[in-house]
Amino acid sequence: MEAQGAGRAFRSLGELLQASGFLALQVDYDGTGDSAGSDDDPGRQAAWLASVHSGVGLLRSAGARRACVVGLRMGATLAAWAAEGCDLEALVLWEPCESGRSFLREQKLLRSVYLSDQWIKPEGGPGEDEAPQVLGNAYPPETLRELADLKFASCPGPLARRVLAVLSAQRPARAAVLERLSGAGAEVANALETEDVTSVWPLKSVVPEATLGKIVSWLEDVVGTEMAPVAVKTRQRTTVRAGDREVLEEISRMGPHELFAVVTTPSLPTASATVLMLNAGRIDHTGPGRLWVDLARQWAAAGVRVARADVSGLGDSPSRPGRALDVVRPPEAVQDVEEMVEALCAGDRSRVVLVGLCSGAHLAVQAALAAPVLGVVALNVVFPVETPPGEDSSGEAGPDRPPARSRSLADLGAGVRRVASHVPGHHLLGAAGRRAADVKWWLLHHVMGRPAPAFELAKLVDRGVAALVVCGRYEGRLLSLGEGPLLARAQRRGDFRLVVLPGTDHTLLTRETRDKVLPVVNEWVFRHAAAPGHVVPGEGPTGRPSGLAQPVGR
Repeated sequence: MEAQGAGRAFRSLGELLQASGFLALQVDYDGTGDSAGSDDDPGRQAAWLASVHSGVGLLRSAGARRACVVGLRMGATLAAWAAEGCDLEALVLWEPCESGRSFLREQKLLRSVYLSDQWIKPEGGPGEDEAPQVLGNAYPPETLRELADLKFASCPGPLARRVLAVLSAQRPARAAVLERLSGAGAEVANALETEDVTSVWPLKSVVPEATLGKIVSWLEDVVGTEMAPVAVKTRQRTTVRAGDREVLEEISRMGPHELFAVVTTPSLPTASATVLMLNAGRIDHTGPGRLWVDLARQWAAAGVRVARADVSGLGDSPSRPGRALDVVRPPEAVQDVEEMVEALCAGDRSRVVLVGLCSGAHLAVQAALAAPVLGVVALNVVFPVETPPGEDSSGEAGPDRPPARSRSLADLGAGVRRVASHVPGHHLLGAAGRRAADVKWWLLHHVMGRPAPAFELAKLVDRGVAALVVCGRYEGRLLSLGEGPLLARAQRRGDFRLVVLPGTDHTLLTRETRDKVLPVVNEWVFRHAAAPGHVVPGEGPTGRPSGLAQPVGR
């Protein structure tokens, strides 16, 4: 999860280094980001260290005479362990984690805060040392043991000719870490904004300009003015494993604005439809906790062509002229989707399914209404809210924007509900209160003309667009306020399905939520988008391929 918050910061660092004459390479460890592999694979620690070695090897094969490595948090700890044998000119250790155990402890605490913000009670599980519950990842016991044994203070070798430790007062380094840095002759610089990069949700993360400037200046001092010609050999297309099958992945730049996408296709040309997966908030094309990557490869193994794309100004897509980066719901987003569909299917929108989460789900609905497609999968869709001038109008819900009420009021409300639960007939009172609220919202929508999310969802049926809407109880309530009968009629009239799953987290980052959501989504996608009669992988408890097979019908 930290990597998604730090994504823009590392991209900015790469651009600054490039402007200073460096050849900059950003590496996704094996089983992370866009790289092959998964959390379930054995030997994760060795694979992650090998990823660092491969990155350094690529730089040298391109003609770089001196190699420098920058690592953040757990990436810094892994970089220190991988440094031996790399013959590094410089190593930047940006707030290295004391150990894998301390990193996991912090991530599990972050998960608890995340669930608490959404009023979700964590389910019971194994003890601290065995629990794989961190946001977006479900590590097997072997990986947990490897991480627990990984300590920064024990990293071997001299590390590099010069070492810079970037530390912050908000997260002071432990004595063992400082001692190892001292033994490596590390220089020390202060980082002021790291907490706002790695300990916040991606929607709230910042680019730490001052810290990045320090890192670039220090590296410039290390390498001096010496220049060498470089030529990087790149591949736009590769083969990756999806369970017991292989699928093809290709980097694509789509449309006149060169929007970035990774297109995953079946190894055999059997695809009957293309799924276009859109950004969730400011999360890039890998999806929340890398979910889009896992789903794209699974669906491609089932005969579905999938594109994971960034709209303009997000992820790896450039912003349009005069537009800022990292803007959620940019006004040109619907046009971005139209350009993507044109590039993928040459205008044949009848073979396209749009998939989105939160703001991405709203964009999918908007784009389908502007020009109908085969179908839409809207996960925890949140429509923009009207706010008075001068207030935050991002319209996001969930952990990035919790419901607009204070914790004290929420606790007071919970206490009142507990007391009321002992009153005879309390369920009737609650039902009456909800009915009164529905009447109020119906009047606002139909008498005062206030727009309702249900109106737009019902229009999908009128346009002949198949739709699956999957949401938690809170998001479902926002969709149906005053318009439950309208949504019920939509489900009877056309290929429209609304599934409300209580106890699910908004950003689909927990295993419990994915266990509930993914079987529903997979069944819908296989039924609407997979080639008729194609044999698809069976699903394990997380919706990932299990190696079993089952036929897909229509």
